[in-house]
Amino acid sequence: MPLSGASRWFLSAAIAHLAAAGILLLFEPETLALTLRWDLWLWLVLIGFVQCSTLGFSLHLFPAVSHRLRAKGPAEGVAFLLAESGVVFGVFALSPLASGFGSEFSLAALCDLAAIGLVLSLFVRAVLAPRLRTPGPEVRPGDSVTVPLFLVAWSAALVAAALFVLSGLSEGPGFGWWLAAVHLFVLGHATVLIAAVSLRLTPRSLDADPPKLPVALLAGLGTVGAALVPTGMLVLTPSEPMALALFAAPEAAFAVLFVGLLAHLGVRTRRPRRQLGLHLAGVVCLLAGGGLGLWMVSAADFGPVETHALVNVFGFVGLTIVIMWFGMIAPFQRISHAWTRRMLWGLSAGWLAAVGVLASAEAAGPGAQGIAIGVGGALLLAVALGWGAGTIPVLFPKLNPLPGVTGEELRAIRDRWPRR
Repeated sequence: MPLSGASRWFLSAAIAHLAAAGILLLFEPETLALTLRWDLWLWLVLIGFVQCSTLGFSLHLFPAVSHRLRAKGPAEGVAFLLAESGVVFGVFALSPLASGFGSEFSLAALCDLAAIGLVLSLFVRAVLAPRLRTPGPEVRPGDSVTVPLFLVAWSAALVAAALFVLSGLSEGPGFGWWLAAVHLFVLGHATVLIAAVSLRLTPRSLDADPPKLPVALLAGLGTVGAALVPTGMLVLTPSEPMALALFAAPEAAFAVLFVGLLAHLGVRTRRPRRQLGLHLAGVVCLLAGGGLGLWMVSAADFGPVETHALVNVFGFVGLTIVIMWFGMIAPFQRISHAWTRRMLWGLSAGWLAAVGVLASAEAAGPGAQGIAIGVGGALLLAVALGWGAGTIPVLFPKLNPLPGVTGEELRAIRDRWPRR
């Protein structure tokens, strides 16, 4: 199914925002991206990169997984303009040019809230419409939870956006509106959506199915855990760490079960794929980042909070986006499929290296910390540029993937790579 215009623009914007995040880290001494401007950088990554990616792929996938027609009209284009306005206004509001958290940031979050509400309304309207009766792919156990998890994920994004609006108006109860919104977005939106797509596509890719009961349990734990963690952060205070750990227990069980299900599929597969190793590495990052979070609240030591966020957001969510991006739109495919596979592993290696360097920067000394952040930013920027070079020509087929190279020369390049 071809990508719609709005999906192409969302995915292109995601790469542009990722490159901007890399530039901010590359020039950390001037931008202070991981110190004084941490909130700005996190907004750019979460809403600019992660949410634009999930919007692009959700608009593309939802008609197929729900067996409904794509809604027609300008709604998708309006949603893109609102979402992009939210990213830009939010970056401005959190920059030194504005007052930080305040009415300007609430306006940015309100734009994001409107964009998500518009997209969610498209999904709800699609679900309420008659189901297409055309024959589809063979039904698998994971299919039963895909559409409900899609709706849960985008409902969580809507509530997270509302919490972001409140964070511009007041600090909020407990740990505050901002931290609750960040955790609801990562756990309730990104993580649940990743689980939905994984349960739908991974069994088909590997030609192996998970048992029905663990599938339902994973969906339930993901939904409950995503709601309990931010709720606990609002009703509890940092002086009640063990109580917050209890609120996080379902999410920890979700991460363990997710790893177990992927490993089960890897053992039972009739079509082995090495990419499953990357997928497992991403979910292991969720376990590691979540484990660090549990340690922080139990020890009442919130020093490694940046490492916790980087491992979860980049190690789990970001790496999974890289894998699924290649699986669904195959950047670099206009050169050769062998080149596509090489770039998947190359960009994934660069991504993991950036995660490792940035996550360890917090533990480095004052001098080494700046160098580590700059190196991590350079790696992130290089990945974004390579990713964009392969993606943009696929999203917009009229573009020549190698400017200045004729069609005959491009075909000759393809012919050199058939078996490599």
